[in-house]
Amino acid sequence: MISFFVSPFLAIYLKREIVWRTTLVEVRNMYAGSMLGLTWVFVGQLMVLCIYSFTFIYIYNIKPADMSVVEYAMYVFCGLISFLPFSGALTGGTLSFVSNRSVLLNTVFPAELIPHRAVLVASVGMPVGVVIIGLADLFFSQPSWTILLVPFVMVLQIMFVTGLVWILSLIALIMRDIQQILQYVVMMLSFVTPIAYTPAIVPKAVEAIIYFNPLSYFVITFQYLIILNRLPEPQILIPMVISSFIMFSLGYSMVRRAKGVFHDYA
Repeated sequence: MISFFVSPFLAIYLKREIVWRTTLVEVRNMYAGSMLGLTWVFVGQLMVLCIYSFTFIYIYNIKPADMSVVEYAMYVFCGLISFLPFSGALTGGTLSFVSNRSVLLNTVFPAELIPHRAVLVASVGMPVGVVIIGLADLFFSQPSWTILLVPFVMVLQIMFVTGLVWILSLIALIMRDIQQILQYVVMMLSFVTPIAYTPAIVPKAVEAIIYFNPLSYFVITFQYLIILNRLPEPQILIPMVISSFIMFSLGYSMVRRAKGVFHDYA
């Protein structure tokens, strides 16, 4: 049982250098040829913040009574910090085996770490977003010690998404329709995840939908730690931590067991 939880950490640690180097190469390739280059990681986060803030504050006219306009904009951005990397990793990571067929049987770069690298590439905007919202919190609000826990939440989210993507990337080798399915799943998550609204304003009849959505736990935790300046309730923290470790270990176990048949689908 111990090896079940330790194995994925050990595999990533042993190959940490090659994972880090190839991740940097992938990130640079994303912005190769553009005038701003890697600066787009920062600029893109600000553009998303402006677009979403304008939409929900001035078009939908959503203004929680216990928040100022600036605090609400920061609240929305906290949700986006979690949602955007999650959705990007879900779509990009699921197809990582399909789009890297030549590497599946590579003995230099372990095939099982291809989806993990895809998740890291998709998550590059998350720490940038945290820095932006942290500075905004310093200037426009009252930061709390709870913001120091945000890096741990980022690691937990990367663990959860990596485990999920490990499983989905295996399915994608057999069922290519999953690419189309995920487009609608991501669209649905953008509505049922409490990014621009608080769980308190959701009608009791549909409240269960929020907590059935695993992404909600990460989004709510980001919002609590950065904007609300307090720890989430145990019913948010405990499922988030447990599901992250279980999904991470389960996904790695499944992809390791399936590695022997990669050549049948490569």
